Amino acid sequence: MIDETDAEPRQRRLWPWLLGGALIAAAAFALHSPWLAVHEIEIVGAVRSDPAPLIAAAGIGEGAILIWVDTGAVARAVREDPWVADARVDRVWPDRLVVEVLERQPVAWIEGTTTWMLVASDGTVLEIAAEPEGGYLQAVLAFPDLARGEQPADATWNEIVALAATLRGDIGGALTVELRGSELWTDVFGHPVRLGYPIDLADKGRTLRALLQEELPPGATLDVSSPTRPAIAP
Repeated sequence: MIDETDAEPRQRRLWPWLLGGALIAAAAFALHSPWLAVHEIEIVGAVRSDPAPLIAAAGIGEGAILIWVDTGAVARAVREDPWVADARVDRVWPDRLVVEVLERQPVAWIEGTTTWMLVASDGTVLEIAAEPEGGYLQAVLAFPDLARGEQPADATWNEIVALAATLRGDIGGALTVELRGSELWTDVFGHPVRLGYPIDLADKGRTLRALLQEELPPGATLDVSSPTRPAIAP
């Protein structure tokens, strides 16, 4: 004969275990459920970069369980593209992954030994080409050839990039900087421009921009080698 007074406490003790087991089973099902799998990968901000192959190479694609996606690893994979300055990856429940890309901005073409390198405002090499395209300052200085993604710790390189970033737009796209003797020269809108030694080029660029706002004699030479004491020679 069953003692009902003993069965009732045992049932009360058993219920938490049954409930806990049910919750664990439900959680396990949810974490592996196709309802929580990645059905869409949205890429925002990518114009020159191509994150999709890098995301796929990281093992992320449609069908991946969203909760298990390592968003940090995906962001690091996307940053492997030289065009990508930064990337952020977010889960959007229940089935979407959003990859937001911040791209580097090109400012100059810099000549290498055998190629031309399109360079970003932070000095990173974005692209390699046989000939430069228009729209950006061109520096004819025969640097060593570099690969995409490289960012040399070279003072002259960084000075050229700083000059290009300062003059980007309508002025920068019209400039070809070259070495004459030991000094840098360029021509802009019919004016020879003496830049001098490759130091303080950002300041020299700002001074040049200010001079070009003035009414200048046709063909006048602009000397910004000392950016605080510029000169205009007919």
